[in-house]
Amino acid sequence: MITRHCFAATPSPYPVLGPNLIIVDGNQAHLEATERTREDLLGLHTFTAFPDNPADPEADGVRNLDASLHRVLATSRPGTMGLQKYDIPVMDRPGVFEERWWSPVNTPVLGPDGQVAYIIHRVEDVTAFVKAHQAAQPAAVRVGQYLEDTQALEAELYARARELQRLNEELRQAHTREREVALALQEAVLHAPDLAQHPPM
Repeated sequence: MITRHCFAATPSPYPVLGPNLIIVDGNQAHLEATERTREDLLGLHTFTAFPDNPADPEADGVRNLDASLHRVLATSRPGTMGLQKYDIPVMDRPGVFEERWWSPVNTPVLGPDGQVAYIIHRVEDVTAFVKAHQAAQPAAVRVGQYLEDTQALEAELYARARELQRLNEELRQAHTREREVALALQEAVLHAPDLAQHPPM
């Protein structure tokens, strides 16, 4: 029960896929990020729920995600994707898609037989960050410069993620130290000689 509550409350979007790429679960953050309900998504093939934007001839989200998911299924190893433009359908406007950029990681969950039973598809929505980066660039950008900028942006996102991971680890260690100090103090107080003369109230 605790694990279920923790999963539901996780701030990063986490849809869960079966090995057939059917959506079998997802947390609240994913529903909010995609503006869907559980009823909208559960039981659908992920590319039925989230197809490519037909108005974008350069859309490659389905192809890239499909390749990554099948690598995870074949190798049973996590797969980190590059920065990915993957527009999502606007539910109350048929045929209309909203531009979105994501930083995805696909993590396998193995069953008792050692085969991939589920894939946790973590997708951080970095649309605001990408659009801010694009707005800071000149209107006319050479293709080569665009690729360099994209690579630099991916590197910056990676660096930020590593920094966040490092800070989280430092916080975890600090919390552990504080707990150890608190327990040591509690033990010392309970066994202090002057307190032995004063029974608990």
